[in-house]
Amino acid sequence: MSASASFSGPSLSKQARPWWQPGVIQHGDLALMVMRALFALLVYSMIKWETAPYTTQEHPNGIASFIDLTWLAKNPPGVWAKAVTAAGLVLYAVNLLPALGLLPALFYAVTIGTLITSQSKNVNHSWQMVTMMLLAQTLIYAVIAVRNHDWLRPPRLVHQSAVYATTVVIAASYTVCGIVKVVNSDFQWIQKVPLLSVQLLKSNWANYYNTFEKPPAWLETATQWVVDYPNFARLFFGTGLLIELLGFVIMISRGWAFWGGAAIVLLHVSISQVMQLDFLNHIYAALIFLVLPNALAVIGRKSADGRTV
Repeated sequence: MSASASFSGPSLSKQARPWWQPGVIQHGDLALMVMRALFALLVYSMIKWETAPYTTQEHPNGIASFIDLTWLAKNPPGVWAKAVTAAGLVLYAVNLLPALGLLPALFYAVTIGTLITSQSKNVNHSWQMVTMMLLAQTLIYAVIAVRNHDWLRPPRLVHQSAVYATTVVIAASYTVCGIVKVVNSDFQWIQKVPLLSVQLLKSNWANYYNTFEKPPAWLETATQWVVDYPNFARLFFGTGLLIELLGFVIMISRGWAFWGGAAIVLLHVSISQVMQLDFLNHIYAALIFLVLPNALAVIGRKSADGRTV
């Protein structure tokens, strides 16, 4: 049975869609393979294999609320665990048993990530989005494999659907993040932007106490600049909020995906420079699934379904 016969997802429609009804982007086999290979590298490098220091979970998050994950500290993943995870990701990259190949990486990404985020109230979410992307892809491959009784080499349509699910995760992550900022600030986030100077000082000096390297002079100047020119600061940081709130536009077409991805990369590079908060996983994810595979769209190329993108 073919994938198209049993999977009733948005990738099946061959009809032209209006821009407000986005569908799966028809990436070719080479582009899909490159995305899988780069994503496999990102996932493996994201997993925090050194689990020995995390012997407690005083502030349990997620599954740690009812499962004791401290066994990972007592028994850190060794060479065999890493080898099995790497081998599974290689199978996924070359399109062999991807539903099974992703399982070891998903297991360690979820369990180790949950254990680390259960250490304190200050949750580090720098790898959360990539883990959700990994979960989305695993579910797509597994569900379709079960329906089609075809686990070995899924056809192109299945990979396109996996990329679509991944893009949905990215869009949702940024849009929800923007909404949460607005709601938690009682819709006064932009008005309160000058208060970010306190957060900037906190981040910069926290980095100093970790590395004993003082923040660069320009960064201290920038912090004071936020205080001295609050309206310009509101415009600058408000642009970042707008990028998050409009995260859903990457679902519209290849062109929108490219420019939305480029805006996300620029957003994180700016945050890294100003606040010394690095979200490299987010940058790489945007490059892999939004910027690089859709770069040709900006010069008027046509997608496989015949639409100008």
